[in-house]
Amino acid sequence: MTAFHGSRWLRLVLPPLLGLTIFAHGAPPPAASAAPASEKIRVLTSFLPIYCFTANIANDLAEVENLLPANVSPHDYQFAPRDLRKLASAQLFVINGHGMEDWLAKAMKAAKGSKTATVIEAFADVPKERLISSVPHIHLPGERGHHHHDGPNPHLWLDPTLAAHAVTNILAALQKADPKNAATYAANATRYVERLHALDRDLTAALAPAKGRRIVTYHNAFPYFADRYKLSLVGVIEEVPDISPSPKYLAALQKVIRDKNVKIIFTEPQFSPKLAQRISKDTGVPLAELDTIETGPLKPTAYEEGLRRNLETLVLHLGKKRE
Repeated sequence: MTAFHGSRWLRLVLPPLLGLTIFAHGAPPPAASAAPASEKIRVLTSFLPIYCFTANIANDLAEVENLLPANVSPHDYQFAPRDLRKLASAQLFVINGHGMEDWLAKAMKAAKGSKTATVIEAFADVPKERLISSVPHIHLPGERGHHHHDGPNPHLWLDPTLAAHAVTNILAALQKADPKNAATYAANATRYVERLHALDRDLTAALAPAKGRRIVTYHNAFPYFADRYKLSLVGVIEEVPDISPSPKYLAALQKVIRDKNVKIIFTEPQFSPKLAQRISKDTGVPLAELDTIETGPLKPTAYEEGLRRNLETLVLHLGKKRE
C-alpha cells in the first residue's frame, strides 16, 4: 500500500496528544472556521472506526456521516464523483491517514480547487516509536536481501490506547470548528476515552495467559494489537490485500506454521476464507475469525463491540495455559 502523505492536504494543524479539556476551561480557540450558531456542523468520516470515534465525541452536537457504506472496506473502496458532494457539504473530513485512504488524492484532484471539507488525520502525530513498519516476512528459498514496507502500518485503531490518541486529535478539530460547544465535546471525549482505557484493561487481563502465543493472520492488520497484548505474529497469508500469494510463498508459510507450532490461523470476515481453509487442511491447524472492524453497522458502539468479540475469540483459542 502506498503511503498517503496527509500533510499535503491537511489544512488544520493538530498538536500531539492534546489534553481532553484543552478548550473546556481555558481561552477559546480561534473561531474563524466555526459553523453558524443556528446550525450543527457537518462532519464526514472515512470508515467505521473513525466514524465511531467521531460520533462518540460529537454525540448530538454535530451531524456525523460516514463516506463508505457499512459493508465496504477502505481496501475495496473506489472514489466516485458523487462523493464530491459529501466532501463539499461537510466542514470536516476525518480520516485514518498513514495510507489507509490512498484514494483521497484522487478525490482532491477531482475537486480541482472547489470547496471541500478540511481534512483531519485522526492518527496524526503518533510518536514514531509506536509506529510499526515491519512485516512478519516469510523468507523464501534462495531469497536475498531484506523485505521493506512502504511507510508505517495504518491499522493503528486496533490498539485502544492509540484509538485514544485519535480521539484527542478529533476533539481538537471539533472544538476549533464549533467552539461554542467545546466544553461538551471535551466531556464526551473524556467519557469515551475512559471506556477505551477500560477496554484496554480487559484485553490486557484476559490475554495475559496467551503472552507469546504464535499466530498467523490473513493480512498484516494486527501488528499493533499483537504488540500491545504480547502475541507473536509470525506470518500472514496475503502480504498485500487481494494479491494471491505464490505457491512458493504458501509452502514457506506452511513450513513456518509447522516449525513454530502455530495453534491457530485467523481469517477476516471481509475476505473469503477459501485460501485459509486450504492451508488449515494441509497443516491441520484450525481456523478462527478476527475482525479488523473496517466494516460493519454504522453505530457508535461498533468499535468496542468488535474488539470485545475478538477478545472472546482469542480467549477461546489462546487463553488456555501452554501444554
